[in-house]
Amino acid sequence: MTELKIKNNWISLGGSSYVTDMADNKVFGVKGKIVTLSRKKYIQDLEGNTLYVVRNQIVRFFVRRAFVFDAEGNKVCTIKKQYFSLRSKFFVEGYKDELVIDGNILSYNYDIRKNGVSIGHVARKISLRDSFVLTCETKEDEAFLVALVIAIDNIVDQMRSDANNN
Repeated sequence: MTELKIKNNWISLGGSSYVTDMADNKVFGVKGKIVTLSRKKYIQDLEGNTLYVVRNQIVRFFVRRAFVFDAEGNKVCTIKKQYFSLRSKFFVEGYKDELVIDGNILSYNYDIRKNGVSIGHVARKISLRDSFVLTCETKEDEAFLVALVIAIDNIVDQMRSDANNN
């Protein structure tokens, strides 16, 4: 089991940052685009190789969606959240296994289950910038779980932005 910190930088063009272990050693890079309608982010290894790409749905109505793509551009899954929902439950569609992301009403803690078995836990930290601790049950799931956390963060950020614009 490993714990990773996912934290947005104070100042970053396009939302680039690093994912670190608990000793602040860099594990993954997150590169964002300066101008993008879909909040596209690239999850990369430390050599700069893209592992996953996350982007939001551009046109939305009552359902917020984000997409996760592999390095070759194949869609791995779609994450969606109902707009009118009392729980912070995210649905994952199109993934090879059943994935459920379920959290509390304040969106501060999430459990990620694959086929009913916990593979990760996300704890949102209260700070001036988005900050999360991701606990991964296996090393093989780390990059994918980072992509899921960034997708959820993109969806939540878009919902906040929509609420502030109304």
